[in-house]
Amino acid sequence: MEGRLSGRVALVTGAASGIGRAIALELAGEGASMAIVDMNLEGASAVAKEIEGSGRRALAIQCDVSDEEAAGRVVKEVESGLGAAGILVNCAGMFVGNNFLGDMLTEDWQRTLDVHCNGTFFFSRAVLGSMTEGDRIVNISSIDGVGGQVLGIHYSAAKAAIIGFTHTLALEVGHRGITVNAIAPGVIATPMGQMLMDACPDFYNRIPIRRWGTPEDIAHLTAFLASPGAGYITGQTIVVDGGLMLANPINNFVLGMMGV
Repeated sequence: MEGRLSGRVALVTGAASGIGRAIALELAGEGASMAIVDMNLEGASAVAKEIEGSGRRALAIQCDVSDEEAAGRVVKEVESGLGAAGILVNCAGMFVGNNFLGDMLTEDWQRTLDVHCNGTFFFSRAVLGSMTEGDRIVNISSIDGVGGQVLGIHYSAAKAAIIGFTHTLALEVGHRGITVNAIAPGVIATPMGQMLMDACPDFYNRIPIRRWGTPEDIAHLTAFLASPGAGYITGQTIVVDGGLMLANPINNFVLGMMGV
């Protein structure tokens, strides 16, 4: 059965696990051939094998997205193996160091910006040369980039930068018929989100929807933004958090735990 993305080639960074993996599986389910890019080659290969088992084409590639030259090589490898990527999802991310600014290590700050900001920049720039009308870029930000996050000033700054990047790139390439949007997930049941889920197992009761988010919640929206049906949506940051930002209890809660 053909899907909304039949005949398209999609490249997803950070696709070996979590949200990236769910996005890759969702896009493949909609008919796209998939490039699975991640530092974890074993995990990326497992996702590619799963996609191939469903009858779609997939390519697993190991890459540190903060490496400019590597990003260029990956895009060329995808073009050679699958065709030009008409859909790019910048999902690679990480979180290291839980500190207030005064205790933040420079290397933690720099690594966070390198992965999130530079990775998004390198891959977007690398694919744009071959993108044409109807192509899509989707950047994964976070509600932390919209509202801030205690003990995560580096992460919040990086995710906010992605939002600004998204808005400006949408302006730059809109005349070419290329759309650029961002998704800002809330607390999602991934290894990264597990830190909060383990520390505060009942916190989901503070989310209006009364459940944790799932990677599939983000994947469903990504597939829509990548589809022809989203051709008049660009430069947007769409929050997917079950209503958490409406309640916005997390910062005061964490501050209380820290005795501040």
